[in-house]
Amino acid sequence: MKRKRKSNVKRRVRTDRIFFVGFLIIFLVCFLPFALKKKPAVSVAEKTDSTAIQTDAPFTVEDKPGIRLRYSYAPPQGMDYTMIGADAVVLYDKTSGEVLFSKNPQKHLYPASMTKVLTACVALRYMDPETELAVGSELDLLKPESSLAYLVKDTKITLKDALYGLLLPSGNDAAYTIAVNTARKVSNNPNMPNMDAVKYFADLMNDEALDAGAEDSHFVVPDGYYDPDHYTTPEDMLKIAIRSAQYPLIAEIGSSAEYEVTTSTGQSYSWENGNALIIPDDEFFLSFVTGLKTGFFDEAGYCMVATASQNGHDLISVIMKAPSAEVRYNDAAKLFWSVYDPGNAHSFKKEVTAEPDVTEAVQY
Repeated sequence: MKRKRKSNVKRRVRTDRIFFVGFLIIFLVCFLPFALKKKPAVSVAEKTDSTAIQTDAPFTVEDKPGIRLRYSYAPPQGMDYTMIGADAVVLYDKTSGEVLFSKNPQKHLYPASMTKVLTACVALRYMDPETELAVGSELDLLKPESSLAYLVKDTKITLKDALYGLLLPSGNDAAYTIAVNTARKVSNNPNMPNMDAVKYFADLMNDEALDAGAEDSHFVVPDGYYDPDHYTTPEDMLKIAIRSAQYPLIAEIGSSAEYEVTTSTGQSYSWENGNALIIPDDEFFLSFVTGLKTGFFDEAGYCMVATASQNGHDLISVIMKAPSAEVRYNDAAKLFWSVYDPGNAHSFKKEVTAEPDVTEAVQY
């Protein structure tokens, strides 16, 4: 009898072990994958605010550290893609804080000399307008066929005057002088080599753009001259334009038809604004346009960021990759008139025989 009881106990222990091992296997198979599943990474936008704005546009604009854009559900009366000749545009109402109309707002394109709005923002962030800049060997970095303010080597010019040379005649020489002087000041290294200073300034440009919420852009040169790694989007360029309002001197310069100055070292400069929309005797003149900056090279097409004010509406339009200067200016006019006087906008309508190519974004 004792042997039989001992045998029964062993059998019970073996059964319990089999049951326990079986339960453990079932647990591991069924529940362990859920326990080990990684939580998805949280984006910067989610960390800041998980709220996203749903619109009828083919994308979502999230809250970002910089400027927050809100898209209108209804475009201005009668506006459609067939009225726009440029590859991409946005129209923004500063008064309401809404993007009123867009075409390819997140498409990656080259900004050309619109870049100089950002260059001006960076310079004014770190330097007083009356700071004197040394004009020197950085002018040797200019690329062929650059637009010029005709700054003279081994002279001095105030930042304010250099900014006029940057934004009115679109001086690439002014861009490099501003960039190198700013980099040397911010870095506390007055002897920083020119190329190192340009790279340092490009980092400041990207920081300023990110502060404005322009997260789909990358800048490498202060003048916007062609570089495959130098790009932005209409939406980001709009954010940079909005950001520029923090520096009133930029708006003052952008609204000036011309500017004359004699520097402390005796150089006399006379510059005319390259933006035909604000030149009173130009065929494209619009009295309500207040600025801001044009741009062009072959890969970028004709582009511009334009500002306007009338009837209680302060507007900003960004035009990118238009096939001609005429189309660029007409597109800006149509966008502005669609708010200020819709009847006038229709008078500009161009005939289109095919559906326009409208996309969310194109990566380089």
